[in-house]
Amino acid sequence: MDINRFIARRENQWKRLTVLTDKADRDTAQGLSASEAEEFFALYRMASNDLNLVQTYGGGSALLDYLEMLVARALQHLAVPQRVQLFSAWWQVLRYDFPATVRKQWTALLLSVLIMGVGTVAGYAITAAHPSTALTFVPAEFFRQSPAHRVAERIATDSSRKFSYSAEQNLFFSVYLFTHNIEVAVMTFALGLTFGLGTVVMLFFSGAMLGSLGQRYQADHVGTYFISWVGPHGVLELPAICIAATAGLMIARAMWTGGGRHGAVWANVRDQRRDLLNLLIGCAHMLVLAGLIEGGFSQITAPVLPYYLKIFFACALFCSLIVYLFFMPLKKPQWDPATDE
Repeated sequence: MDINRFIARRENQWKRLTVLTDKADRDTAQGLSASEAEEFFALYRMASNDLNLVQTYGGGSALLDYLEMLVARALQHLAVPQRVQLFSAWWQVLRYDFPATVRKQWTALLLSVLIMGVGTVAGYAITAAHPSTALTFVPAEFFRQSPAHRVAERIATDSSRKFSYSAEQNLFFSVYLFTHNIEVAVMTFALGLTFGLGTVVMLFFSGAMLGSLGQRYQADHVGTYFISWVGPHGVLELPAICIAATAGLMIARAMWTGGGRHGAVWANVRDQRRDLLNLLIGCAHMLVLAGLIEGGFSQITAPVLPYYLKIFFACALFCSLIVYLFFMPLKKPQWDPATDE
C-alpha cells in the first residue's frame, strides 16, 4: 500500500470527521443535524476501515495513533445514547423537522385535505337526501338512539348528581382512542402501496362518515352539540389523518414515477424516507394528544362545560396548529463560540 497516496486520498474525509466530532462534543444541546448525522456515520465507517488497513499493512505509528484517536472519539457518539441526546433528537423532529416537512409536502397535504373535504360534503349531501344511507358511512351503534335523545340523556346526566369525572376511566378510554386512531392513520399511510387508491378511499370514507354523522345531528337540531363534541379533538385528529395520507401519497408518487419497477420505486422511497419518518412521528404525537382530549374534555358537556367554551377551545387549538405547522420560524439557533465556556 502506497501510504502517501492513501493519506492524500483520505485526509479530507478524516478532517471532516474531526470537525463533526468536535461539533458533537461541543454542542450537546443541539447536536448534529439529520444530514450531518448521516454524514458522520458514513465517515466513521470509512475511518474504521482505514484504521484496519493501516493496522494490517502498516503506515507508521503517528498515522496509527491519529486514526485510533479519531475512531475512538467518534465511537463515543455512536455508543449508548445519552438521555440529553435522545431528548434533543425528539425535540428537533417536533420543533423543526416535522413542520418543515409538512411545508415541503404541502401539495400532497392539500390534496389529502381536498379529498377528505369532498368526502365530508358528499356524506352530508347523500345523507340529507336519503337519511337511511347514513348507515352506509356510520356504524349502527351511533343510531341506537336518535341524536336528540342521546344528547338529552347526556345533558340530564351531567345536570344531575350522577356526573362524576374518573381520571382512570378517561385514561383507559384515551388509550383506546389514540391506539385506534393510530391504526387508522397507519392504514391510510400503508395503503399508499396500492398506488394511492387505498389512501384516497380511506380519506374519502373518513370525510363521508364525519359529514353523514354531522347531518343527522343537525337534522335533529343538536348540531351545536355535535360541533362542541367533535371539535376539540377533531381539529387534531382529522389533520393528523390527512398528514398520514400525505405520507401515503408520497409512496404512491414514488410508485407512479418509478413506473412500478421495484428498484426505481425503492430508490424513490429511500430518497424520501426522512420526510416519511418525520410525518409519521408528528402524526403519532397529534393523535395521542387528540385521544387524550377526546377521552376526557370532549366527553364533558353542558351544563358542566358550556358549548361555547368547548368550541372556543377547538378554534384556539386549530389556530395554534396552523401557526405551528406553517408560520412558526424554523431557523435553528446557531452555536456562538464566544458564548461557549
